[in-house]
Parts: sequence; C-alpha cells; structure tokens
Amino acid sequence: MGHADGPAAIVGIGASAGGVKALQQFFAHVPVDSGIAYIVILHLSPDHDSKLAEVLRTSTSLKVQQVKESVIVAANNVYVIAPDKHLTMEDGTLAVSANMHIEDRRAPVDIFFRTLAESHGPKAIAVVLSGTGANGSMGLKRVKERGGAVYVQNPREAEYSEMPRNSIATELVDEVLPVADIPRKILLYKNNLGQVRIPEEPEQRPDDLQHALREIFTQLRVHTGHDFSNYKRATLLRRIERRISMRNMPDLPAYATYLQNDPDETTALLKDLLISVTNFFRDKEAFDALEQHIIPAIVKGKSEQEAVRIWVPGCATGEEAYSIAMLCAEHAVKGAENPKIQIFGTDIDDAAIAQAREGLYTINDAADVSPERLRRFFTKEGDYYRVTREIREMILFANHNFIKDPPFSRLNMISCRNVLIYLNRTAQDRVMETFHFALSPGGYLFLGSSETAEGAGDLYAVAHREAHIFQARQVGMRPLPVPERLHGTAYEQPKTALYAREQGACGNRAADLWRSASAAAGAICATISSGERRL
Repeated sequence: MGHADGPAAIVGIGASAGGVKALQQFFAHVPVDSGIAYIVILHLSPDHDSKLAEVLRTSTSLKVQQVKESVIVAANNVYVIAPDKHLTMEDGTLAVSANMHIEDRRAPVDIFFRTLAESHGPKAIAVVLSGTGANGSMGLKRVKERGGAVYVQNPREAEYSEMPRNSIATELVDEVLPVADIPRKILLYKNNLGQVRIPEEPEQRPDDLQHALREIFTQLRVHTGHDFSNYKRATLLRRIERRISMRNMPDLPAYATYLQNDPDETTALLKDLLISVTNFFRDKEAFDALEQHIIPAIVKGKSEQEAVRIWVPGCATGEEAYSIAMLCAEHAVKGAENPKIQIFGTDIDDAAIAQAREGLYTINDAADVSPERLRRFFTKEGDYYRVTREIREMILFANHNFIKDPPFSRLNMISCRNVLIYLNRTAQDRVMETFHFALSPGGYLFLGSSETAEGAGDLYAVAHREAHIFQARQVGMRPLPVPERLHGTAYEQPKTALYAREQGACGNRAADLWRSASAAAGAICATISSGERRL
C-alpha cells in the first residue's frame, strides 16, 4: 500500500475544459499540512496544460511540480501531468509514460484512477471537476470497487458540466459538492480512515455492536429485499466501515441509528455492497488466451444447426458479455464453423441489467476496446457508442441469482469473473458445484484474476493457469447441488423471460431436478443459512 513514510491518502484529480479555474479554487482551500498527496490530470491539448504547474503555484503554498519522469509520491505535494504523457501509480511511485496508444489519449483520467485504486485501495480518492466528455466516469468505478472515495464538483457550478454529470450518472459518487468544499471533505475522510474497526468474529463483538449489525442487515433486507448471508464477512464489514467514515460517524451503533432515519443512506450502503464494476476485455492477457485457445476449442466441429452456449453470471452492466460476443463474432469470420451463439447475461442488479440491455456506453467506458473493434462493433450516437445489433442479438440479459435460482444447462462456457471473491466459502463451494452441473463435460469456466477452481475437488482441471480458465471434468454420480432456500420460504422458479425461453429450448428436466433437490434438502439449507447469518 505504498511506502511506510508516504502520504496518508492520495487524491487523483481529473478535469478538462474549465478545469484550471476549478483547480485554483480547489487548491486555495487545501491546508499545507494535510498529509495527502495530490495528482492532477488535466485532459487538454499540450498547448493548454503545459503552464498548469506555474498557474497552481499562485493558488497554494504546497510544492507543485510537473511530472516528467517517475517520482516517489510524497505528502503535501501536488503533481501535474506533463504534455504528451500519461500517469500510472505503481505502489508509491508515479510512473510516467508516453502516449503510445489511442486509449492513453482518450481516457487518461480513467487509466490513472484505475491504477491508483489498484495501488492504494481505501487510501485512493478520486475527484472529478469541470470538463467536457466522460473522462473519469469509468475509472472511478474501480476506486469504489477497491474501497476508496469519490467526490465530484457540482455540475451547476462547473464551467463545463459533462465530466461531473457523467460521473454522477454511475450512481457511485460519494458526494457532489461545490469545489471549495471538497478539500475539507477529503480531510475528514482521511482522518476517519481506520478509526472504526468492526471485529470479524461475532464472539469478539460487544452486545451493542452485534445488535447494531443485526439492525443494519435487517434494514437492508426490509428496504431492498437483499440478503447478504452468503457474502464474505470481512468484505461486508470493511464496506460498512467505509460508509461510517464517509458519514463521519463515531461508531457502528451511531451509524445504525442514522441508517434507520435516512432511507437514502440505505440505498447508498446497498450500492457500496453491490458494486457492479466491469469493463470491456478486463485483464487483456486473459482475454487474449480466451480468443486464441478457448473460443476456437468451443466452436470446433460445431455445425450451423448447433449452438455455442455461454453464461455470464454477475454480468453487471454487460461489458464482459459483449466482449465475449465480439470474440465469437471475430472467430466466425475466420473459421469454417459458424454455429449459433447463445450468451446469457445475468445479474441481481436490475439497474445494471437495464444498462446492459441498452448496450450504450461512453467513449471512456470503451477505453479498453481497440479502435478496430470500436469501428466494427459500435455505432456512434451523439457522444455515446451503442453495441451493434449483430452483437446485441447474441445475448439475452435477465435478473437471476446464481446462488438461489436454477442454473442454465448444457453450457460450453461460464464466465464469472471477480464475483466469487465477494462470497463466503460455503457459498463459493455451492456455486462451483452449480457451475459444474451447468457445464457440459469439457466445458470451460473463466474466472477473475484472484479466483480459482483448484479447491473444488475433482470437478475441474486447469485449462490455462495464467488466464484462470478451468475445464469441467467428467465425474461419477454425485448429489445434485441444491439452490439456497431461505428458512421458512418455498422454492420459487425465477420469473424471467430469459429463463422461460431457456427452458423452452432445453426442456424442464433440470428445473424439475432442482425443485425436487430443493424440497428434499430444505433442512440442510436452513442449517447452512442460519450458520452463515452469524454476522
């Protein structure tokens, strides 16, 4: 998390048109001894931003320097990007690179925010000020995913409101403020970091903390319908601690009371717990392996009358499902085989699914899409890019909970990336069995960079270790995985058009098996459920 004597937090500030004035206002309110480092990315042509460091020195007593080569970041310093360069964070070092790719030029704020988040986690703070376009709106999602904070200038105050408005549209911004108020909020957040710690083990928590936690999860279940008993306890607690820091609350009981009295905070907490973060072709090397080895293996030998069936559970806003569809479309052009492609994209977040169905993204959302793919698979609509009908028609999106609802069947591949890391071990084991049941023998499971199937007994073999791709083994008879059944509730088949179409295509046998397994194993599920609810 950086050098031991490094800053207590690092603020990345993105701006473009109108940004110089906003930056001057911002730094006029930054104290000289905040213990924080500030890194400024002004996305303008070199002629405009080459004098930025000199301009900012008139607004602050902090040391301001233009970054021309890699430098170790120090507290109470301001670092400004040099013309024709882009910045990335590597541990506590600010790395400088030439703009070699078009992605570097069109999304410098996003690229920096992402590396800042990966490098500094909760100590990463993203700030979006006046500017045109959508710079920052994609990268800030990674900041939130890693537990950091996001502040945006009020669009009504900004000289150019597009950058702030596009960031606010993600619904992941912590606060929208006049630019002069943002430095004070950042300092409050930094001072609160780590001040409230909730013990992970229930027996280590005093009664008032245990009661407050129960109240919080009851509030969430009553007001949002979401039950978090399957989620990893440590992740849940860290994100609740983060909300306590954001709201400047002294402790967990005070936050529980605040939550009861503020419905908007319940929604904000839910957003923090269900952060849907993805991007096109996330982890390039893994998608390269998918393109070169796995897609050809799946398609090989299939006729036009057959179908390639792929499921993307936890698909969020659709980028991953569309990325896979693009790879399939490209392979179809190269090869003799041209089977039908059926991709099922599912998630429990209705808003994310609605966005996925639209297939409409900003140019910054598409920062990881090559110019060739952008031309071939997207059409420009104003300032946005829509996925072409050819690709959209390969995918059916629907609300579906892969822990509780029956899975799809006879699948050639499941791509479930960066989702399992949020689930506890009991839920992970159940999901791995579910996925194995859903895959045809030899089908592939594509996981995230921190996930593995190697702990799932004899169910999977490694297909490509570096890319975290596994292959379903043919195994002997074993008990069917049972969908989670909440205590006191009956099993309910998901009421989605997607599931109805799926069952029409492949028959009702799998769903029947799951219903009978669920009914027979209710007591087991209730035991698991009650054990995991000891949050």
